[in-house]
Amino acid sequence: MTSNAGGQKTLKDLVIVGAGPAGSICAMHAAKIGLDVLLVDKAKFPRFKSCGGALSERTKINLGPKGIKSINCQSEGLTVFSPSYQEADYEGEECLNLVVRTEWDHALLVDAKDAGAETLEETMVKDIDPKKTFIRVFFKDQDPVKAKYVVIADGTGLRSYKKKLGFTQPYEYMARTVCAENPIDDSILDHHFDGKRKIQLYFGVVPRGYGWVFPKRGYLNIGIGFSNQETPPINQFEIFDIFLASLKKRGVVPENFDGSTRKTHPVPFQKPFDPTGIGNILLIGDAGGFVSPVTGEGLYYGTTTGRIAAETIHEDIDGQLDDELVTIYKEKWMEDFGDDLINKGLPLANLVYKSVRRMELLVKMMASDEDTCKAAAEMIIGLKSYGEARSKVYRRAPISVLKSLLR
Repeated sequence: MTSNAGGQKTLKDLVIVGAGPAGSICAMHAAKIGLDVLLVDKAKFPRFKSCGGALSERTKINLGPKGIKSINCQSEGLTVFSPSYQEADYEGEECLNLVVRTEWDHALLVDAKDAGAETLEETMVKDIDPKKTFIRVFFKDQDPVKAKYVVIADGTGLRSYKKKLGFTQPYEYMARTVCAENPIDDSILDHHFDGKRKIQLYFGVVPRGYGWVFPKRGYLNIGIGFSNQETPPINQFEIFDIFLASLKKRGVVPENFDGSTRKTHPVPFQKPFDPTGIGNILLIGDAGGFVSPVTGEGLYYGTTTGRIAAETIHEDIDGQLDDELVTIYKEKWMEDFGDDLINKGLPLANLVYKSVRRMELLVKMMASDEDTCKAAAEMIIGLKSYGEARSKVYRRAPISVLKSLLR
């Protein structure tokens, strides 16, 4: 997919930097409502992205037809393990959807193109220069493009153009992940996971984070993620290797799973960065720090900020906004998820991840009390807000703690 957009002299309505889920969804929605959109990415699609690939049911409202069709499978539940390997099990009709990011991200890009967005792959953005009436975007091997608005969806990393514009990315807001995803025959996966596609979460294998095992249709994804607020005595690759070895020893995953395919990737794991926009330039997805501080899930927040950015820019072009673009954009994402994420989710994450003892207690409470387990699980899979789940767990705490002591 290429475009001659770099040679055009016209003023684009919108240039989007980064064609991951946030950028592609933004491009699709902006093109659908009539904006002249250019979507740019440094990679050639399909491309691998280090990620667990868990997609909450609510994310579907942001997707196009190919994005929905390319969902790999639906998880039939989840099992949460404490640091001492006590487990809490949840099964439900609505659970997480699982995607293979190489395939799914490409499908989202095609949805954006089908909606009318122009695309430039294998194109590196070198600079973004705001002028009085337009923004000039410079590329490594293309002529610059002028745009009325720019959305940055290039993931984490404080690149020179973001730093120059005044955006920040505090070190303590970030997390490190290591992930390996390999094709595995479904008959082997059925043997190891009792014919089900239930996800597994492991507390205690990393500080302020967790390990995961996501069996998909034809693939197995294993990973770890933990906050930069903690400094373990060994590096993240060694932690991953130890985690994988323990899974093999316990017979959880196939002995021949190839851990050498592991890749590392930084993600936000605290709260959105400040600011998330300057002038006619907005940050979406990981670029804006829009990731859950509790679960590390970012696909809902990325695709939602992509849609909200497209809608807000369209309203600004039509003269419908009664305040600055960045102000309205923030008001919208705060109303949709921001208040719950920052004011409920972040304190909850600080509480749960504070110590191994806290993680142990939470899983024991879930294992001992069905209502507590349901509330916590529905929070993890995105069916309940952090505020709702926290209130339910707190109300049940005297009962669930007592039950855990009697187990």
